[in-house]
Amino acid sequence: MILLDTHVWVWWADGDARLTPEMRKHVEDHEATGLGVSVISCVE
Repeated sequence: MILLDTHVWVWWADGDARLTPEMRKHVEDHEATGLGVSVISCVE
């Protein structure tokens, strides 16, 4: 499991181009084991 920073989470969910291919691959590689988001990220 990895914990995503707020902007990485938003960029990944929106398919934003600011998430580099390397970062996108890292998130996708860990998707099966779980992606975490801080509760405060939902508020932000």
